[in-house]
Amino acid sequence: MAELLSKSKLERGIRFIQKHRLIFFIAAIIILKHVLLTGLPIFAHPGADHDDGMMVKMAETLLNGQWLGEYNELTLVKGVFFPLFLAVNALFGIPYSIAIPGFYTLACVIFIVGTKKLFKNEWPLYFIFAVLMLNPISFANETFTRVYRNSLIAGQVLIISGSLIAVYLNRFEKNGKLTFWAVLSGFGVASLWHSREDGIWIIPLVLTVILICWATFYFSKELRLKEKLTKGAIVGLPVMMLILSTVLIASINYAYYGIYTTNELNDSDYTKTIKLIYSVEATEAVHNVSVPRSSMEKIYDAVPSLNGISDEIDASMDRWSWYDQDVAVREVEDGWFFWSIREAVANSGYYRDAQTANNFYKQVNKELEEAFETGQLERRKTMPSALMSPWRDEYWEELPKAFLVTLHYVAGYEKLETSVLESIDDGRNGLRLFERVTNNLAQYPGEATKWNDQLRIDSLNVIQSFYQLVGVLVFLLAGLAYAMITFLLFNKKWQDQYNLLDFWLVLTGLLLSAFVLMVGVAYTEISAYVAISYWYLAGAYPLIAAFNVISLYKISELRLETKKEKSQH
Repeated sequence: MAELLSKSKLERGIRFIQKHRLIFFIAAIIILKHVLLTGLPIFAHPGADHDDGMMVKMAETLLNGQWLGEYNELTLVKGVFFPLFLAVNALFGIPYSIAIPGFYTLACVIFIVGTKKLFKNEWPLYFIFAVLMLNPISFANETFTRVYRNSLIAGQVLIISGSLIAVYLNRFEKNGKLTFWAVLSGFGVASLWHSREDGIWIIPLVLTVILICWATFYFSKELRLKEKLTKGAIVGLPVMMLILSTVLIASINYAYYGIYTTNELNDSDYTKTIKLIYSVEATEAVHNVSVPRSSMEKIYDAVPSLNGISDEIDASMDRWSWYDQDVAVREVEDGWFFWSIREAVANSGYYRDAQTANNFYKQVNKELEEAFETGQLERRKTMPSALMSPWRDEYWEELPKAFLVTLHYVAGYEKLETSVLESIDDGRNGLRLFERVTNNLAQYPGEATKWNDQLRIDSLNVIQSFYQLVGVLVFLLAGLAYAMITFLLFNKKWQDQYNLLDFWLVLTGLLLSAFVLMVGVAYTEISAYVAISYWYLAGAYPLIAAFNVISLYKISELRLETKKEKSQH
């Protein structure tokens, strides 16, 4: 009798495991990933006042209830979401080496749950989750151990794409489920938008999904007008949440600093100043330099406000020219030019408060416009964003080449590496501040790497090497599979029988979103500064990985089903 009971319990246990095998698999991958990452020391660089140090100091002022601290030239130039993320984790005592992988893990779960309805069974979800969770972008130096905003980008992109796919797949489901996914995608979009100044690249995906959903509602004969309007409003929630978050942050900034903007690099009188300076026809062509010093001399002659601080501008350009690829040229590349202007204006005393700085830029803008109207300065066309260098004719040839280099870089996981990096001390207890805000130990200069940390690092690099070994080949095969699916989509029999349209739309969305980011980075590479790097391209890696798995799975499924049909005949 006891033996029968024992056997019955065993069978129930086996059935339970089989029923929930996906959950057990997910849990196993999560445990493996977090065992490899939890407790690894951070790379702290408190002296990086324009990057890492800025983020941590912003988090500290948020923790102290001071919003972003006293106003200066660095206060409103970078998004608030990453410092807010750091502050919340510090408040709850969550170590950085748990918080960052945890955020990415949550994003992977959201992605597979959001795409689950796309598949006939759960087997593809095993592959998608494993490939995404073990993606090297989630544990590379610049996107994990370094305390900087790029560590969130891959996770944010997965949340956005996974939830938007779910919005599309569940557009005719109950409004509660649709609302959940729309709100989640809205959170993802808002978080990315307020993390980086170049988050606009994700907007085409968001708008495309919304427009496709609206079109299907409009042409649906089953939905009544009221239901069409309700569902249409729900699908539009991501945009509404982005607008509301922008209004909220801009309002807080106005209350603290007297300037209504979320970010002065994207929307302020300073933005207009940079764009107008870029509009001045250059007197000479210098690689990656839209405003050579000879152009600045012309601007000084035409713009009294800038002429009054020309010594400060020249001194600032001297300092920032050391970051150029060719230091001997002594020019300032576009990636650093806007910093040099802000620094010069600050050193001239105009950043004592936001209103004073803003009024200075308003006057500069007025004088620049007058100089264009009187012909003192010749105007040229600029790009829509003030952060983008003006177009040059040679870019027609250079951009496609740079894009292919970028694509190969991402598909092949080039230059990704995980190691324990020695922090860079600033001599002002900056390392302690990083440890306090992140609840994580830093690797101090000269400190030996612990054997167990090195063992985990070596294991992570083995995973990384595998991705680098097969990455390009897998992408090429996935691209071929996508081309075949696109071809079959035009055959009505294949389209209806194998649900190809939904797969094609998802694959196209993933691929084009990654391509938009890659084109942006490639353009920056040829026009402004060295930009082809995995930290700037972090958002493309999960999109390409998901594209690879879904594309290869679908074409494999099609082949198996056609073979099965032939064998039955």
